[in-house]
Amino acid sequence: MEKKLLFEPYEKVGDLVFGMTREHAVEICGEIRWSGMYGYPIEDSFMDDFGDGHILCDKKGFLEAIELFPDMATEPYSLIYQGIEIVLCMDIDLLISQIREITDDLILDDDEEGYSSKKLGIRIYCPEDIVEDVLIHDRHYYDEEQEYIKENNL
Repeated sequence: MEKKLLFEPYEKVGDLVFGMTREHAVEICGEIRWSGMYGYPIEDSFMDDFGDGHILCDKKGFLEAIELFPDMATEPYSLIYQGIEIVLCMDIDLLISQIREITDDLILDDDEEGYSSKKLGIRIYCPEDIVEDVLIHDRHYYDEEQEYIKENNL
């Protein structure tokens, strides 16, 4: 059985709505396997693991991103965007071809280990051309990192 999630860029993935409280997101996702901190440049945000994915909440405890791991999913995830299905699979060529049916802004990241779409708010991490995770984020997910890079001339 497939997990089909209605997807609205920068707004929601399935029942998870960006900006909802961490507690509400945990209620939707179920039992937490482990929790930790993450962030760049300071690890001051929350990460909760559910086996085949993470919810990522900002330092105030509001949902800012969802990370899904196709290789860990017991059932394949699909994003449903404007009636078009994107199956989150480990095959990078297949995943890229599905996303390019929706948008023409999917680009190879500077580190050449993934692809990003600003239109969709998605980053695919795929070192060695195998999809390890798909990160779906809100509009401001990278703001702190970008500001840090700018301030430090990195």
